[in-house]
Amino acid sequence: RQEANPGTTFSASVNAGTGSFFSNTAASGTYDYNQITRNNMSSSIAYGKTFADGKVNFTSSLSHRQDISTGQINLELPNFNLNVATFNPFDSKERVGEQKWYQRLTVGYSVQGKNTINSPDSLLFRKETLEKMQNGIQHNVPVSLSLNVAKYFQFNTSLNYTERWYFQSIRKRFDNDPSGYVERIDTLQGFNRAYDYSFSSGFSTKVYGQKNFKGKLAALRHVITPSVNFNYRPDFSDSRFGFYREQRYADGTPVLDNQNRPVKYSIFQNAIYGSPSAGRSMGIGFSVDNNIEAKIKSDKDTTGTGFKKVPILQGLTFSGNYNFVADSFNLSNISFSGRTALFDQKLGLNFNGSFDPYRYVEVTTPGSTMPSYRRINEYAIKGGQLARLTQFGMSMDFSFNPAAAKNRNDNLNEMDKNKPNMTPEQQQELARISSDPNAFVDFNIPWNIAASFSFQYSKPFAKSTITSTINIHGDLSVTPKWKIQYNSGYDFQAKKMSLTQFNIYRDLHCWDMSFGWIPFGTYRSYTFNIRVKASILQDLKLTKRNDYYNSF
Repeated sequence: RQEANPGTTFSASVNAGTGSFFSNTAASGTYDYNQITRNNMSSSIAYGKTFADGKVNFTSSLSHRQDISTGQINLELPNFNLNVATFNPFDSKERVGEQKWYQRLTVGYSVQGKNTINSPDSLLFRKETLEKMQNGIQHNVPVSLSLNVAKYFQFNTSLNYTERWYFQSIRKRFDNDPSGYVERIDTLQGFNRAYDYSFSSGFSTKVYGQKNFKGKLAALRHVITPSVNFNYRPDFSDSRFGFYREQRYADGTPVLDNQNRPVKYSIFQNAIYGSPSAGRSMGIGFSVDNNIEAKIKSDKDTTGTGFKKVPILQGLTFSGNYNFVADSFNLSNISFSGRTALFDQKLGLNFNGSFDPYRYVEVTTPGSTMPSYRRINEYAIKGGQLARLTQFGMSMDFSFNPAAAKNRNDNLNEMDKNKPNMTPEQQQELARISSDPNAFVDFNIPWNIAASFSFQYSKPFAKSTITSTINIHGDLSVTPKWKIQYNSGYDFQAKKMSLTQFNIYRDLHCWDMSFGWIPFGTYRSYTFNIRVKASILQDLKLTKRNDYYNSF
């Protein structure tokens, strides 16, 4: 119990059996229809403990999922996570005065391990099955430094190191069979290290502009936040690292791609924590963030001195990257996103999109009547346009509980302030919060009923596609830690109901527990997850939803 052992948690739920047990025994003689017809079982045992005044958090778990209809079993035993809160290794509690530059250096550490096995229940405990168990351990060490330079500039440097320990690796070969070359994959047992690292350093500043007026509109204020960073990541497919190998035929001849380059494969392909990435990256990243707000005299103030701030445009951001070492297409797509709130923040408007700076040409395929297209390494401006709009999305969200919309906008504004210090992954997460009003759960709001409209436009080449849907969604907090959420809608293009989903959430402080159910449609399913909260949301009472494609 939590009260008896502060800082320690333990929970268990075990439900296992053979695939025919419930049907052959009439659910142990109870004749319970739900038990007799059930098609799955699951179990979990979890233990957690915090150390060092909450700065170190350790959790471990064992889980079991069993599909009775197919006899397939998935075991994860054990999994563990250890997270150390970021700290300043060169700072001191006895320090007097402001921090010196090196005392601002922060370091974090986390390690996680996983063992998984998938097998039919009849073969579960055989030697050959146990030898196929996938396992691995992953360490992550983020190091960052943030300084004020020349009063007006923010200097940010980060180094991220990840190391994976695996106990299996693979080797590929092509055997010459009568039917032609056939790819074979061998699994080798033994300890292997796989590591990667990346470095980023840059500057950001803020530029303020204000225009004053006479009348009810007192002023307009524009804040521009430009940032530039240098980023570098080695090519971990290089032979000196040993993480990738060339594919070869049975006679030793290398396999070549359509550009006559040797085809490489990762010896950690399909490993639990993935493989170091191939391809060197060294470039300049850039972004410009804009916020525009109005200062309006308040009607409720009788003295004539009261004002209120009304956001006009928030988080309008343009960003991209130029890779100096890429052999082609050095400039990335230019992405943009933004949002605003209308009618006293009751109606939220969000948009995002992407510009492609390169041209494309039509390719003629012999024997085919369908046109095909290919990007070419030539800027679109040579064809008379600055860039091509390849993707645009817009969503509108109206909430019947104004506090829900206001609280969400306040959270987004707070995260916008830290955008220059965010990693690319965190910036993508922030963009997803902005573009999908129903993607995150706010436990501070007891209830919400909302309607939203979404529009998506895509035109990678000559042909464009458009989709639009209307959704009804909402949630209800049963207790301060439990929340029920629903979502459904209608797709105008497909002329049918869109994805309908029900979710139950439990806030576990640094962890989330969620149960999702899709009752009908192509993706009919249910999911159950327990996971650590995303770091970007730790200080905000928001919880990331899962979906059919991203349940982890």
